[in-house]
Amino acid sequence: MSIPRLVIVQTGTAAPEIVRQHGDYPDWFNQALGAELPVLRAHLGERLELPAGTQGVLVSGSPLSLTLPEPWMDEVAEELLRIGERGTPVLGVCFGHQLLGRAAGSQVVRNPKGREMGTVRVQLTAAGRTDPLFRGWVPEEGLADVQATHVDSVDPVPPGATLLASNERCATQALRLSDAVASVQFHPELRPETLRDLIDSRAGALRAEGLDPDSLRADVRETASARLLRAFADEARRS
Repeated sequence: MSIPRLVIVQTGTAAPEIVRQHGDYPDWFNQALGAELPVLRAHLGERLELPAGTQGVLVSGSPLSLTLPEPWMDEVAEELLRIGERGTPVLGVCFGHQLLGRAAGSQVVRNPKGREMGTVRVQLTAAGRTDPLFRGWVPEEGLADVQATHVDSVDPVPPGATLLASNERCATQALRLSDAVASVQFHPELRPETLRDLIDSRAGALRAEGLDPDSLRADVRETASARLLRAFADEARRS
């Protein structure tokens, strides 16, 4: 399938050992989509000046935290919402999800239920089952396995937004903020081998939090969640 003209907004850089083995956040999207997409490095101060003909925007994860916001984060988030208002689809992932949720009127907090890391299961809401991002790859009962790694969460659902998915660990796993703007807390671009190495790189922190990195690593498995990115690409192509 040909990929429409998408742009990645990068909001941080992965740990050096992960970048050496698997590339940085934009590379993960490129690998999942089989593309080489242009990147705007918002975390380095690049302005969100989209190339002519841009059909959609992907917003990456980040090791940074919106519990300690920096001025550029609000500026980028507000511009992303304006891009959506102009009709260009925007999809935020993990930090990108939190960035958009905060700009839409919610808060980003340290998840009171703790870190979520590994292959996890989310439950779609009734709205999620009919949303274009999930259509065609999630079973009828609305349960989907996805890859996750985060310690912050959006709480509560932003005013006017629609909750698309949740689970026991994080109530706001996916949101539809407008016809053009959506976001997911999990990582549809993340490959199992990358997630396993991320778990290994954070083994000490996981043990300190009472989690078992060996068990989390062993439970990592393939999922169909990369199809969400294909669904977003389809949405962008039609915009």
